[in-house]
Amino acid sequence: MQIAFLFALLGTMVYLFLTEKLPVDLTAFLGLLVLIFGGYLTPSEAFTGFSSPAVITMLSVFIVGAALLETGVADMIAGRVHRIVGNSETRLIAVLMLVAGGLSAFMNNIAATAVMMPAVATIAGRAGLDPSRLFMPLAFGAILGGTTTLVGTPPNIVAAQLLGERGLEPFSLFDFTPIGLAMLGVGTLFMLTFGRRLLPRGKRGQTPSVAGELRQVYRLDERLFWIRIPNDSPLGGRSLAATRLGNTLGVKVLGIVREGSRRMAPEGDTILRGGDVLFVQGELDDIERLLRLRELEVEETQVARVPPPLRDMSGARFRVAPGSVVAGRTLRDVSFRQVYGLVVLGVYRSGLMYRTHLAETELEAGDEILVVGRRSNLESLARSPDFALLELGRRVIRELGDRLHAICVPAGSPLVGSTIASSRLGELVGLTVAGLVRGAETRLAVPDEVLEAGDRLLVAAQPDALLDLMVLGDVELDRGDAESPLESEDVGVAEVAVAPRSSLVGRTLQDLDFRGRFGLLVLALWREGRPVHMDLADEALRFGDALLLHGPRENIQRLATNPDVLVLSGADQAPRRTKKAKYAVAGLLALVALVVSGFQPVHVAAFAAATIVLLAGALTMPEAYRAIEWKAIFLVAAVLPVGVAMERTGAAGLLANSVVTVAGPLGSYPTLAALVVIASLLSQGLDGAPSVVLMAPVVIQTAEGLGISPHPLMMGVSLAASAAFMTPFSHKANLLVMGAGGYRSSDYLRVGTPLTVVLLALMVFMIPIFFPF
Repeated sequence: MQIAFLFALLGTMVYLFLTEKLPVDLTAFLGLLVLIFGGYLTPSEAFTGFSSPAVITMLSVFIVGAALLETGVADMIAGRVHRIVGNSETRLIAVLMLVAGGLSAFMNNIAATAVMMPAVATIAGRAGLDPSRLFMPLAFGAILGGTTTLVGTPPNIVAAQLLGERGLEPFSLFDFTPIGLAMLGVGTLFMLTFGRRLLPRGKRGQTPSVAGELRQVYRLDERLFWIRIPNDSPLGGRSLAATRLGNTLGVKVLGIVREGSRRMAPEGDTILRGGDVLFVQGELDDIERLLRLRELEVEETQVARVPPPLRDMSGARFRVAPGSVVAGRTLRDVSFRQVYGLVVLGVYRSGLMYRTHLAETELEAGDEILVVGRRSNLESLARSPDFALLELGRRVIRELGDRLHAICVPAGSPLVGSTIASSRLGELVGLTVAGLVRGAETRLAVPDEVLEAGDRLLVAAQPDALLDLMVLGDVELDRGDAESPLESEDVGVAEVAVAPRSSLVGRTLQDLDFRGRFGLLVLALWREGRPVHMDLADEALRFGDALLLHGPRENIQRLATNPDVLVLSGADQAPRRTKKAKYAVAGLLALVALVVSGFQPVHVAAFAAATIVLLAGALTMPEAYRAIEWKAIFLVAAVLPVGVAMERTGAAGLLANSVVTVAGPLGSYPTLAALVVIASLLSQGLDGAPSVVLMAPVVIQTAEGLGISPHPLMMGVSLAASAAFMTPFSHKANLLVMGAGGYRSSDYLRVGTPLTVVLLALMVFMIPIFFPF
């Protein structure tokens, strides 16, 4: 019973780790609490992970690696690659993988990848190469480089500690080096031959080093055009912010041309003049449609003055039921109007009525919606378990207010002859048309009704966007010069990637007030191999996303010092503390010397090295706190005691017996192969360290059952936990380059699967040579 419960708990934790329905560290915390309250662990056993040598070592290595980054040691190494190697793709892949591998031997793999990314972006641009040809090899090289030393990657650190806890000889600093170097070498050879053929091409075009290339990569040319303001325009004398051009037309003003001079990245308080030409980014077709709406007339009307609707038309109020299929989705997502034949005129939530942009409003359980349509459709909706009918009748429409607004369609309007649906009033100005008045008749819920001159469209919300359009006057649109520059002496364009441990992850640009906070405009977002232009303000950022920014160069340089992003434009990198570089190197050498001499164990040596770099000022304490990947620290600390529970309940013995039964008769090599395959598969979705924790008790008891040394099996599991290349989620280094390289998940599967197979075969062959059974 205890074993079954433990397996159920572990299965649930693995599921949550893979899906991240809860943060992975929180999942580990909850699992730890269950083990304590279930009597599987004593309180003192449960929290030993937080003081374990593995956690101390990981924490210290994060600090030492950050010191190598902040003092420019890593940059200096990365910056010399192109000068030495030139433009050859083959040589670049080889050198980048080896350099990244060398860096990650003594610093965090993610940091080693991050510090190389700007250099790789610049190198690819100068060499005329697609960045997708370099970024994936870079990440793979950093991951493989971590396998070359004990401190290179958390799985190695955890494996050594787990051996020591069981009274066995732990791995030393360079025990991993022969096999790790072979893995790095074979991995590099694979990427130069077979893997190079599998790398994607044309994902993003050439890596941009100038704004002209960036606009091609992000496909901006089709979204860049001019707006000419007439000399007698009412916009003259008003500030850019006061005109509400951005909200009204959905554009981003990138520059202003006035009397032959050009001003890029204008501030909101810039005063416009008649004759100005605005260089903007937006959806030209939508803006042309919007400008056609200026001919409409807006008037207020009382509900009592509206002719009665047809007999079979009515209104109703419904509540979104708990567990409804529409909860958490928008009306557009569920095709509400098409599926139910009804029009939503308003949404009540927490005492507030929402009347505009209803199609994009995400519904919640408990929301009340006001709808109109045929009575038969309303009664059909009332029978749905997803909605609870609160009120039915025409008087429901009156709840929208004593006054409606009517949009009059004059003769000659371009809307005459089109339908309400094809007019796209909802998409363009956020209005929901409740119906139309034609003569002495009111028609409700008529999206497919063909409009006629003299029709009055009834809307329940103040049509502010239409009124703003009328104020614009007769502005003119022009594609203009397709090569119009985005940059000037003071204004530039930069591409940045969302960094590891960034506070931006999960937040939208609107939540962050990105432009107000950083003084930069987001032109586009790169995600999963393609640019995203629409609804950027409401897009939650993800780790590895790339953002295309436009604004003052000084703001870009200031952003480069922000740990939340990685600026991929080499000229805009944050300044390094180069005078302190010798202290960062001294800290690293002290770590190696203390371990190799045997004077101190690795966790004490790493802690001493971290203290040296902090005392010398190579890294500040705030930088040290930011450099530590706390999620990984807490995850390992909380998961380590799970191994104790597995041994105590007999779960580890059960799994070990299964391995011995199946693979044992075939010999030690098949047993090692089985364990490394299991560890590698676990690590494709989990962090490598938890995989080692889960596998360690099985390894120890399998070795005891077969009467062989546990060291080769533990070495295999540890290295296999790092051989995770089949998904972008298997390692944060993979995820980090996903946006910058324009990769999709299928790219990792195609390139990473054969690489993983080759490396696992190499491990099974080499490990017994250095660690006999």
